[in-house]
Amino acid sequence: MYLIKMGGSVISDKKEYRTYRAHVVSEIARVLPQKDLLIVHGAGSFGHILADQFNITSGFEEWKRLGFSKIERDMQDLNLKVLSSLLEKDIPAVSMPPHAFMILGSKPDIKYFDYLLQYDFVPVTYGDAIFDMNLGINICSGDLLMLELARHFHPEKTVFLTDVDGIYDRPPDEEDTKLINILHRDITPHTETKVRDVTGGMEYKIEMMRKIAAYSKVYIINGFHPERLKAVLNNDEFIGTVIL
Repeated sequence: MYLIKMGGSVISDKKEYRTYRAHVVSEIARVLPQKDLLIVHGAGSFGHILADQFNITSGFEEWKRLGFSKIERDMQDLNLKVLSSLLEKDIPAVSMPPHAFMILGSKPDIKYFDYLLQYDFVPVTYGDAIFDMNLGINICSGDLLMLELARHFHPEKTVFLTDVDGIYDRPPDEEDTKLINILHRDITPHTETKVRDVTGGMEYKIEMMRKIAAYSKVYIINGFHPERLKAVLNNDEFIGTVIL
């Protein structure tokens, strides 16, 4: 089984509200298997911009209701777009909205994923605004969903499709930056992100990746080069980072 995350910065332009890169997702879908697959996608510009504007991660206040609802609408719209791209490549994708199986602060109900996989469907979930037992409302990141699914299913490979080639030994725009090919999960590299990310930025993502590596081999590759995803799935040489 493979667990794949399509990062929000890959499937959308995170700086422009409600963009969708249909061609990019279509090319990714072209190299994906049609079963034994779990997919998570990020929120990108369909989620992060409004989540930041309405300060969703600080908890519930009455004035945030409309913002919460708009994020839910936008994320369902994005999810439908991703589903359509997958279905065009004959992948039997079925949506699993986070609010249908998860409340932050409690254990997620993964049995629905078990049922779908039993019949060779491909569950597709995503980062979203959901309810929180402590704060009322919050953001559930796609990276947290990746951790929960990896913990339950122990996939053979977990792949993060990002907008960079992998994890670097320093911020990618610095001189003499080097791509880390192999990273051991007990080592934390220095990095940063330039794009506002309400779920914690690159440091949080790497923390989640290192935790996932306890259950699955983790690959970080550039989603704009789907041939690299194909190489990972086929056990060929690839450009990117693997966390062991």
